[in-house]
Amino acid sequence: MKKATLTLFVMIMGVSHFIAAQNDPQSFTRKILLEQFTTAHCGYCPAGADRLATATSGLTNLIWIRYHAGFGTDALTNDIAEAMTCFYGGNTFAPAMMVDRTRFDASNPGPVMNVGVVSSIRGHLSEAQEVKTYCKVQTPEVVYNPASHALDCTVKVRFSDAVYGPDTRLQILLIEDSIFMRQSDYGVGSYVDYWHFGAVRDTLTPLWGTPLTVEDGSFTCTLSYTLPDEYVYKNCKVVAIVYNYDPSNINNCKVLNAAISDYLDKAVGIGEVSERVQMRLFPNPATGLVVLEADAPVSSVSVIDAMGRCLYSLPVGGEQQVRLDLAHLSAGIYMVRLQTTHGLATRQLILR
Repeated sequence: MKKATLTLFVMIMGVSHFIAAQNDPQSFTRKILLEQFTTAHCGYCPAGADRLATATSGLTNLIWIRYHAGFGTDALTNDIAEAMTCFYGGNTFAPAMMVDRTRFDASNPGPVMNVGVVSSIRGHLSEAQEVKTYCKVQTPEVVYNPASHALDCTVKVRFSDAVYGPDTRLQILLIEDSIFMRQSDYGVGSYVDYWHFGAVRDTLTPLWGTPLTVEDGSFTCTLSYTLPDEYVYKNCKVVAIVYNYDPSNINNCKVLNAAISDYLDKAVGIGEVSERVQMRLFPNPATGLVVLEADAPVSSVSVIDAMGRCLYSLPVGGEQQVRLDLAHLSAGIYMVRLQTTHGLATRQLILR
């Protein structure tokens, strides 16, 4: 009798799991959207960026972009950045951040919160990762013509369930890496040379995105855009964001999913060598002494940390081999930037 009861229980549980699986639509991998608010006048922002970098280290499912707003303005502040400060829900400050435009901290009126300690940031990222998404945003397809500055972008979105509605929108942003600008840093007590990454430069869609017209669970958006002369296309990417648009409630604008493209010039990106400059860097990894060799006269060398800070700069008088003593730098990943008569080259360096 006990055996028959047990068999019946197992059968019921099996049927229950089958029904649950049938009723639960397929979920997709989530790309967490981390939106930081920062400006060149914010002396606490470099330390905040350090904490964000530590908290996000090793995460491959994360997109990190930056709005230059929240603490005054700087040369990268634009209408987009200032409009996005509505998510504060009141007074602005920096460094600040949003994770999937979701209110994780009840002490804040909106989804924007302080860049806290590393453990707190990791906790919010873990919470975001646990939220199931039934929306898949494919990697944006970008085609760029350097001669005409014309950019064609196609974004494809797929849903496994009818979780979209009239308020679901696609927002496409253009971001730029490796922008050199002075930065206030209270850690050193003055302004420092700084390379800014992930700066939101423009939108390809209207500011708050375009509504989705979904057929058979999918949506495709193709847009054309002309890149302004001052943007360095080799350092630009496209970010596609699907979210709920609710102008009456900043806490009802959660991100469903997001995706990021390659650089517009796929042959040249951060950490890669320009096709016009042949560069050799050895040993790599290194412990202190590093030798650089280039096929063109070198005018300067800079070493940049993961936060974009220029930690070492050396003017060079046209030599094609340069020796660097970097023993004073901490172990980690750096970017070596080489300015030559044939252009700029970059290469990733690991110090142990």
